[in-house]
Formats: sequence, C-alpha cells, structure tokens
Amino acid sequence: MNISNSDLETKYWVDYATKSLWLMGFVISTVGVVFNILSFQTAKFLGKYNSAIVLIRLLAICDTVSIILDGIFDLGGNFIGINFFNFSSFVCKTLYFNNWATGFVANFQLVILVFDRFLAIRFPVWYRSNSHVALAYILSFSSAAVNYGLTLPILFIFDVEGGICTMVGDPEFFYWYLRFMSFVTYTAAPFTLILFFNGYFIKFLISQKRNSQNSERSIQERNMVIMLATVSISFLILTFTCAVFCFLFFSIQLKTELDYSLLQLANVLAQIPAILNSSLNFMFFYLSGKGYRDAFRKMIKAYGC
Repeated sequence: MNISNSDLETKYWVDYATKSLWLMGFVISTVGVVFNILSFQTAKFLGKYNSAIVLIRLLAICDTVSIILDGIFDLGGNFIGINFFNFSSFVCKTLYFNNWATGFVANFQLVILVFDRFLAIRFPVWYRSNSHVALAYILSFSSAAVNYGLTLPILFIFDVEGGICTMVGDPEFFYWYLRFMSFVTYTAAPFTLILFFNGYFIKFLISQKRNSQNSERSIQERNMVIMLATVSISFLILTFTCAVFCFLFFSIQLKTELDYSLLQLANVLAQIPAILNSSLNFMFFYLSGKGYRDAFRKMIKAYGC
C-alpha cells in the first residue's frame, strides 16, 4: 500500500506516539505487577478470613496474569522489537487466547468482588451468619470457565502466516466475533453490573450518613464500600475509554500505510486503559480504605520492613 508525501510526516508522528505508548504500557504493567503482589499480601491482614479477602487475592492474581500478557509481553515486546506472538503457531494461538481470556476473567472478578459486598449490605443477617468462602471460589472459577469457553474461537482466528501472527479464515465472521467480545463481554456486561451495584453502594452510604451509624462494624462496612466504590468508578471510566478506542480500531479502513499506523495506535490506546484497570487497584484500595491502609502497615511490619 502506498502513502502520499503529505501523509508521510503524519505517519512518522503516529508511529512515534505508538512506540511511546508501548513503553508507557510496559512501565505501567511492571508497576502493576508490584502493586498486585502488594495487594495479594495485604489482603491476608484485612481481618478474619472471609470471602472478601479471597476475592481481593484472586483479583490480584487475575490482574497480574492479564498485565503480564498484555503489557509486558505484548507492548513491552513491541517496544524492544521482539514480537513474541510470531515465534510459532502454538505461541501465537496460546498468547492471544490467554491475553483475551484473562482480561475478561479479571473484569468479572471485580464484578464478583463488588457483588459479594452487595450481598453483605443487602442481606446483612444472612451474610454474617454464613461463610461465603466456598461461594467466592465457586463464582470465581465458574466465571473463569465461562470466559475461557467464550474465548475458544480465538484459537481458530489467529495463526502464523509468513512468519507473522495474524488473523486467518473468514475476516467478516471473526471481526463480528471480536466486536461482540470487545463491546459486550469485555465492556458492556461488567460495566452495567458494576454501575448497578455502585448505585446501590451510594444509596447505602447516604443512608448510613443520615442514620449516623458509628458502630465499629458499621464503620468497617462503610470503609469497605467506599474502597470498592472507588475502584469500581475507576473501572467504569477506564472501561468506557477502552470501548471508545476499540470502536475507533474497528472503524479504521485499511487503504494506506498510514491506516496501518493508525490501526496500531488505536489498538495500543485501547490497551492502555485495560492495563491501568488491572494495575492500579492496590493504589485505589490504599487511598480510599482506612482498614486497607492499616492492613498494609501490618503486612509491612510482619515482613520486617
């Protein structure tokens, strides 16, 4: 495909922006791995072993796997000029499959965590009189199984041709499938559920403020809700941003070399909010949750730091 002289400079700056974003995504992902390790360890010190602790730790695991594949292997590899996806047909299929699947699993893991807190404030007597650790594991692994099942067609979409991991087969069908997974499974479904639960959380916080409930249990519950609401709001903002750039990605018509550069840029712009989603939960937990800050300090002392 040819490119006119007038577009040559534009292509240069688009490619420069893409490479800069590759580096930024790699750096964010590296920091995110550290944050998720801290989140995983801090959760142990939040108090009595319960479903919330289990779900926070599982969320940290899902987020870590997601950003390692999406940010470190994909964006980091592109930045240093090594496309790991091109190594072989097996690697191409495996990386793409797990890259997509873990992103979906991480999103729905946050939904399950928020749902667990919804149950705690909607049905407090039932919730406090029963252990929900088993239910947390069942919901988490069921969600993972469903999301991995929905992602199976990825194994037939991507393969290595001419030394490049690329889309093969019927492009019309596969683009329809990728649009469905991007806009429905990855964004609309978790976005809608978390938006609903956050509406209930806001109602709960207003009710607590009006009733001036200041018992230790009420304060702990309120702190946990504020913490999850903060994480959820950041998720909603970043997921919406990701959906916007996904829309731009699928709307680009490939006619010139500049279009290919714009496609790469739109792709990485969609990846950055997804990586931020999976990297910053520890920071939001720490900034918005007093109980979480106390647990973090206990964790630091326990490890002799």
